Amino acid sequence: MFTVPVLVQLVVAVGLVGYLSLHNGEQAMQNLASQLRTEISARIEGELASYFGDPHALNRLNATAFSSGDLDIRNAAYGEPLLSQQMKIYPNIALVYCGSARSGEFFGVLRSPDTGELEFSYSNRSNDFFRDYYTLDVRGYRQHFIRRAEERYDARLRPWFRAAITAEQPAWTDVYLAFTTGLPNITASLPVYDNRQGRQLLGVCAADVVLPEEFRAFLSQLHIGQSGHAFVVDRRGNLIASSTDEPLLLKVEGKGQFLQAINSTDPLVQQSAAYLLGQFGQFDRIQRSQQLAFPLKGQRHFLEVLPFSDGFGLDWLIVVVVPEADIMGQIYTNTRITILLCAIALVIALGVGIASTRRMTEPILKLNQAVKEIARGNWDQPLPSARTDEVGQLARSVDSMAMDLRQSFGRLEAQKNAFARFFPPEYLALFQKRDVTEVQLGDYISQTMTVMFADIRQFTGLVERMSPGALAEFMNNYLQRISPEIRGHRGIVVKFIGDSIMAVFPEAVEDGIAAALAQFDQVRAYNTEGIGPGHIPVKIGIGLHTGPMMLGIIGEPTRMQGDALSDTVNLAARLEGLSKVYSAPLVISEEVFNQLSDPQRFPLRFLDRVMVKGRRGSLDIYEVLGAEEPDLRSRKLASLEEFATGVQCYRDRDWTGARHCFNRVLQINPEDGAAQIYMDRLEILMTEGVPPDWDGVWVFKQKR
Repeated sequence: MFTVPVLVQLVVAVGLVGYLSLHNGEQAMQNLASQLRTEISARIEGELASYFGDPHALNRLNATAFSSGDLDIRNAAYGEPLLSQQMKIYPNIALVYCGSARSGEFFGVLRSPDTGELEFSYSNRSNDFFRDYYTLDVRGYRQHFIRRAEERYDARLRPWFRAAITAEQPAWTDVYLAFTTGLPNITASLPVYDNRQGRQLLGVCAADVVLPEEFRAFLSQLHIGQSGHAFVVDRRGNLIASSTDEPLLLKVEGKGQFLQAINSTDPLVQQSAAYLLGQFGQFDRIQRSQQLAFPLKGQRHFLEVLPFSDGFGLDWLIVVVVPEADIMGQIYTNTRITILLCAIALVIALGVGIASTRRMTEPILKLNQAVKEIARGNWDQPLPSARTDEVGQLARSVDSMAMDLRQSFGRLEAQKNAFARFFPPEYLALFQKRDVTEVQLGDYISQTMTVMFADIRQFTGLVERMSPGALAEFMNNYLQRISPEIRGHRGIVVKFIGDSIMAVFPEAVEDGIAAALAQFDQVRAYNTEGIGPGHIPVKIGIGLHTGPMMLGIIGEPTRMQGDALSDTVNLAARLEGLSKVYSAPLVISEEVFNQLSDPQRFPLRFLDRVMVKGRRGSLDIYEVLGAEEPDLRSRKLASLEEFATGVQCYRDRDWTGARHCFNRVLQINPEDGAAQIYMDRLEILMTEGVPPDWDGVWVFKQKR
């Protein structure tokens, strides 16, 4: 409350100032970058204009000398000192010369590609148009013969001659490789006319310019940021010059070939050329100065392209590219330093603020922690109740409140535990309720479950022998043994009905059978301990049926209870009654039998196909032999096949065979009530005859 508002204001103020500073710095640096690119492009343009303007000036001088006769082009008798003086004045000129239109005579001075010395060369009829080469003395006159060319030379057939004649004005050739030096050259040429005889063509004067390393050095010395580049390309994309140190000529099949800008080994040059081609399609389409920006390796780069033309056919592009980081680097560094200083200031402010507020709020924090512990149920907490200020008053109030809450929670817990005995927690889980207060009248679930009815045999006789107090003690003792077995097998005790128990098993039918067998084990243990009333053994009977049913809360708003309702419940109750008829402790329906995942897990015996009162359809019933006393169980297992054969003969109306089988069963187990029932039925059927609609189903007309 004390520290955060100050820190928020500080963060917002510093952040806003930093953002505006960075934004304005970026705007200023972008403007500076634009001016820098424009200035560098202008310097390169000026250097090119100066460098490539000299050849045309020489051509004009030599054209005047040619037309006035100061240069003997046809016979090569004089004139070489004039050309040699020009070569000394202009060191970037590789060759200055003229060619005659009459017979293709050649006259010129060049620099030796081997030594750099000036040489005089000519070709005319006197040497059969094979060019002769001579050394020159200091005054520029020819001196010693050096060599003769191996091929004839006709100036009229050379590109520089034809370019001037075609243009009829000063012209440039394309960049080419000189056959004498193997270096990239470009030639400026000028047609020479004799205007005295009706503009008669005398010849062409020209000057070869070697694309110099000096110009590359000029480009590399330009300050284009820390890693920017400048380069010049022609309209076909050939690199004319570059500030990089990569070679501009490639050897392809033994011949020199210009390096394309898009094939440059320098990523900045290559990507710049590729970007221009991507933007314009061809270099020929760039007709005016453009300032652009493109991404490279996640960083923005500024680019300017400027067409260069001297009016005589020279048409190139000047490209300057500068990484944004070179220009913005210092701004970004200053920004990082500012952020770091702001972070340090925030940490210091936070530390001071926390220390100050902690000193003031420490008692409140201790009280807060004590209240949290009380909320968790830890009632005995030290509170700063000895203080006389507001914190002390609050501590005493919290202490009093904790005492009241402790007593209230104790009463609530006792009530909760008491209520749980009337409303089992299994109901809450089944209804997906967090506590009893969420249970409403009419809450229910509908699903397939297994229903169990368990009943004490001959309970009326037991009641007659016990006083009310003894009866209550007997029932509580009995139910305390039986009920846990139901819950232990994932069952729910729905209700107690006198001496009967009604339970449901929401999951597997095996849970119901296992719970029933566990109850019989508990009854046998109960009888063995001899604590029953008058030491009379207790017997129970259980019926199990499975099917769809509704389990819910019924009653009225002031009196509710959980109950299960459906035909499945009624049929389970009927099966429990049939367990008395057949003297079978545990009877299950065919639906339970059909849902057993492993019928071999529990030894079973088919009892009968019956129709109980209140139900139209018939059903098969089975006896679970594991519920019997060990002695009776072994005798029923021993007579299992005879009993099954007898039942089959009975259903096939083989009275003799059935009677024989059931006699055998009774010989093995005289106490087999089911076998005795079949013997009684056979006596009736054999004496009174078989009813016309008899189908082997025995109909019970009482609820049992």
